[in-house]
Amino acid sequence: MALTVAAVLGGALLYFSIGGALQTYVSPAQLLSSTPGQVYRLDAIVSQQPVVNPQDQADSPRGLRFWVQDKQNASARVLVIYTGLVPDAFKATREVVVTGTRSGNTFIAQRNSMITKCPSKFVNQPDPPAPAKKS
Repeated sequence: MALTVAAVLGGALLYFSIGGALQTYVSPAQLLSSTPGQVYRLDAIVSQQPVVNPQDQADSPRGLRFWVQDKQNASARVLVIYTGLVPDAFKATREVVVTGTRSGNTFIAQRNSMITKCPSKFVNQPDPPAPAKKS
């Protein structure tokens, strides 16, 4: 009996500890063909558009509304409605990941779920030339 209780408690602990990691990452193209109502992590590029005072908009009852596009297919676009903290790096052409659900062709983001992916400062660059040997 004690072994059964331990197994159930261990399973519950495992389920709750990794539950957030089980959300599926999707692109806008994949999202548009997905099941509405399920929780997804939308990974996309912020489309070129005028976004003025994004934090003020995200704090409003209407929320910040912006378009994102697929990384491989710019014509696959989704409207995102977001509330909460907006990362400083948020801007057009920046890659973002937002957690939420699809409602029609709109993505309703969970509050404070946006992260931005910054371009790496550590891209592959050629090695610098070796210093000249002193004789």
